[in-house]
Amino acid sequence: MPASFDQTPYRGGRGVSNQEFVKYFTRRKEAFLQEYNENSYKKVLNWFERWLQEEAVKTGDTPAAGDLGDFDDFLDEVLERTRERLGEWGVRMVSPSSNQWLGLKGSWRCIKVLEHRNVFYRIGKTRPRKGTYQGHELLVLDLVMDGQKKQVFLPLLSRKKEVERELGAALERELPKVEATGKYRLKMFLPFQLVERWETDLAAQKLTSFILVTKKALNKLGVV
Repeated sequence: MPASFDQTPYRGGRGVSNQEFVKYFTRRKEAFLQEYNENSYKKVLNWFERWLQEEAVKTGDTPAAGDLGDFDDFLDEVLERTRERLGEWGVRMVSPSSNQWLGLKGSWRCIKVLEHRNVFYRIGKTRPRKGTYQGHELLVLDLVMDGQKKQVFLPLLSRKKEVERELGAALERELPKVEATGKYRLKMFLPFQLVERWETDLAAQKLTSFILVTKKALNKLGVV
């Protein structure tokens, strides 16, 4: 079989790129595993999916940066991988099909792993207007604690250095004028090249670590 699948017939007979094939395979893999919940199938399919992604990188077939549809697909793949990783730690992840109830617009995905309705995670992209990363497009992981200043945000802030040491990464707060409106978040920024190179596995690894480390700190504070 040739390394490239560019001439593979698909949807009306048109050829597809390697990356389109990978994305289609990932979606169908998840549907298959839901119907046939067998670990031996899952391991082999995950290996094959990883190989497909490596082949796509080798042939230079990666999505164009800034393509909204591609970014949505990237987030969906990251969430599926994160769900699997968290499951290995016994953490159940819920990602609502609609973000509207959380006030999210555009290409964002929210993640619930806590019972507390007003404390959740999200992943998306941003371009800060001020600060260290001013003007740079970034992938961002958020821990959202809006309206929970005294109950959650300030107690967690007292453990910020401890959390950063365990994560091996710095966490950023919102600007003071944003926090003044009751929006309290801790953010972890990742280079947007992860999206451009379609490194969904690495992004999922970072997101999983972000969730596990901060969740442990929150649990110690009584937030479950």
